[in-house]
Amino acid sequence: MRKLLTTLLAIAATLNCWAQSLNNIGWEGIAPRRTEYISYSTRNAAEKGNRAAERYYLNLVYKLTSTATNEAGEVVRTYEVELPLLWRDRDIFLHTEGGSAERRIVVNGQLVGECRDNRTPSEFLITKHIKDGTTRIELISPAESDLRPAEMVGENPLEEQLFLYSQPPVRIHDIVVSAQPAPSGNHGVLRMDVIISSSRRSVEHISVGYDIYSPEKELKYYDVREVDIRPNGLDTLHFETNIYGAMERLWSAESPKLYDVTLYVKRGGIIAEYVNINVGFGTTTYADGQIFRNGNPIDIRAAHYNTAGNAKSTEADLRALKKEKINTIYIDYPQPYWFYDLCDIVGLYVVEQANINTDPKGGDRSRKGSLANNPQWLDDFLERVKASYYRVRIHSSVIAWSTGGYSGGGYNMYKCYEWLKSVEPSRPVVYRGGEWNNDVTLPEAVK
Repeated sequence: MRKLLTTLLAIAATLNCWAQSLNNIGWEGIAPRRTEYISYSTRNAAEKGNRAAERYYLNLVYKLTSTATNEAGEVVRTYEVELPLLWRDRDIFLHTEGGSAERRIVVNGQLVGECRDNRTPSEFLITKHIKDGTTRIELISPAESDLRPAEMVGENPLEEQLFLYSQPPVRIHDIVVSAQPAPSGNHGVLRMDVIISSSRRSVEHISVGYDIYSPEKELKYYDVREVDIRPNGLDTLHFETNIYGAMERLWSAESPKLYDVTLYVKRGGIIAEYVNINVGFGTTTYADGQIFRNGNPIDIRAAHYNTAGNAKSTEADLRALKKEKINTIYIDYPQPYWFYDLCDIVGLYVVEQANINTDPKGGDRSRKGSLANNPQWLDDFLERVKASYYRVRIHSSVIAWSTGGYSGGGYNMYKCYEWLKSVEPSRPVVYRGGEWNNDVTLPEAVK
C-alpha cells in the first residue's frame, strides 16, 4: 500500500509539473498534449522533415557526458550542451520518449518535471532554466527496487529519443485538421484550427498562412491572415476552404493520396517558422460492428507489428506486408511519429493503442481487484489514452482507438472509452474483452 501511495503521489507530481511549466507563460488550464511535430526555419527542411539539418533542433542522445549512481541508488545520466546564440529569444523545449524507465528531468539544478510513460512523448518548456554558457540536463531514473509496478511499465520499450528544439516566442502551438467530402459536389472541405501561442508580454502583430498542394503537386489553394496575438496566451485561427477535385483523390489503403500542407508564421515581414503536414481527404466511420472508409466497408486483413528499427527498415517491412495483401496494422503500444507518417504514405490502416498493458488478474471485478477497476489509477489511465490520441489524431491511417492491451475490465476502462467518445465520436473505440466500451469486434490478425 505504501508503495502504491508513493507511486500515485509521483503521478500527481508529474501532472502538476506540466501545469507549472505552462503556467509560467500564462497557460493555466491548457492541456499540454498536442499534435506531434516540430517546426522548421526553412520551407525545404519542413517539407523534407529533415530534423538533423534543422538549426533549432539538437539531438541529445549523443551528448551524454556521464552516468552515475547517487546516494539514493538512482541512476543519473548527465548531458551538457552549449546552445547557439541563435536560440536566444526563443522558447526551448526538451522532448523525451522511449528508454527503459521513468525519469525526473533536472535542468541546471532545477526540477522541471517527470515522465512516467516510456512510449509516448513528454515535452517540457525549459526556457527559463537555460543560462548563458553550458546547460546541464540530468535524467534521474529510480533504483530498480523503486520502479513503479511492472503492470504500467511494459516490456520492450522503444528506442530512446531525447532532444532539444526551439520555436519563436510567437509560434504554432497546435494544428487540428478536418478534410472531408462536401455534402454535395466534387470537392472536399478543408478545415484547420491553427492555435498560436505567445510568450511575449505585449500584443504581437503577425501573419499566419498556408498553402496546399494536391497529390500531383499542383497548388490548389493558399491563404494568409493578419492577426494580433494577445500576450502570454493562446489564440486560434480558423481556416476553411473548398478543395476542388478532392472527391477523386480520397485517401484509403487502396489509394493513399495525400495533400501537402505547409503552414507558416510571419512576423515583421520575415517568416519565423514552417510546419508541414500531410492530409488525406475522407471519412472513417462505423456502424453495426463494421468500420467504413469513405462509406465503403473495410475488409480488414491485419498483421501485428511493432517497429524495432529505424524509419527506413520499418518502411521496407510495411511495404512487404502490403504486398502480402495486409491492409491493417495492430500495434501493442504507441509507435514513433514517423511510423504513422509511413502508414499514411504506404496506405495501411492502423488501430492505435494506448500504452496500457496491465495484469488482468483473471478479470477480477472487485473494487481495486485490478488496476483497470481501481479508481485510484484513473488519472494515469486517462493520461495515457490522451497522450495516444492527441499526438496522432490528424493521421488518416488511424481508423480506430484502442484503450489498451488486454488488461481486464472495469471503471477506468469505461472512463477512457467515454473520454474518447467525447472528443471524437466518428472513429470507433475498441477494447478486447470490453463490454459496452467496445464499438467494433476486430478480426484476428492473419500474420
